[in-house]
Amino acid sequence: VMTHKPNALVDSLNSNFLITIINLLLSVMKRAYNITSSTAATLARPGLGMSVLKGVEGFARPEQRLTLYLKESCPWSRKVREGLSVLDLDADIKPCPIEGTRYRPELVAKGGKEQVPFLVDENTNSKMYESEDILEHIYNKYGPGSSHIPMLMKDGYIATGTSRLATLMRALPWHGLFQYKGDDATSLSSLIPVPKPVTLYSFEASPFCRMVREALDSLEVPYTLINVAKNSRKRKDFVKISGKMQVPFIVDENTDTKMFESEKIVEYLYTHYSP
Repeated sequence: VMTHKPNALVDSLNSNFLITIINLLLSVMKRAYNITSSTAATLARPGLGMSVLKGVEGFARPEQRLTLYLKESCPWSRKVREGLSVLDLDADIKPCPIEGTRYRPELVAKGGKEQVPFLVDENTNSKMYESEDILEHIYNKYGPGSSHIPMLMKDGYIATGTSRLATLMRALPWHGLFQYKGDDATSLSSLIPVPKPVTLYSFEASPFCRMVREALDSLEVPYTLINVAKNSRKRKDFVKISGKMQVPFIVDENTDTKMFESEKIVEYLYTHYSP
């Protein structure tokens, strides 16, 4: 009786092929989950941050960009971002994820406590916590007045409940709930330096922009948020820079990079800015 020894090469090829197929399936499943859950988060806040308020071009515009300390997954930070998108306002974002070390000490130094959102408006020499106060401020100074704040942005069971629901739709650690730690706990000294903030063209209701903001938040990468929601007066200038009307789009002067597509942008950010 003849016996045949297992062919090691064939076994190795079969094993590698199986691993490749599994990784491919996991990648497809993760992408499907990301798109579905991020879309669900948008639907939880119907229409908010999708388009610019009519007549916004007639309101005062800040000479200096607003500065906002926030946590991407925070329900109250979300309300403020929605307000910025509706009023076609931009902001320098300083991410403060849970256990974050880059901007949380600065937040405490400026405001006195670790609480987000926190707005700094150099145009009016204003600093403030509380989403409701921030929304009243930007609607009064750069919009039609606080009486026009949508009900779903105000404090209340339904407004806060739907914002919390949007957070639950994206409840995994890499969705901006925590600081990205890599293999070891990240300290301020181990964070990758970011000499110039990344510029992100975005609008709040976009499921794909959300994925990029989550990565920026988790990695504590500062960024300039340029809102280009529907009817934004900045869309024409944006197309001149990017070549087409599509978001998210980033400009990173630190690496001379310009890029569309959320999946590619997230991969790029983790490649260049993860500790």
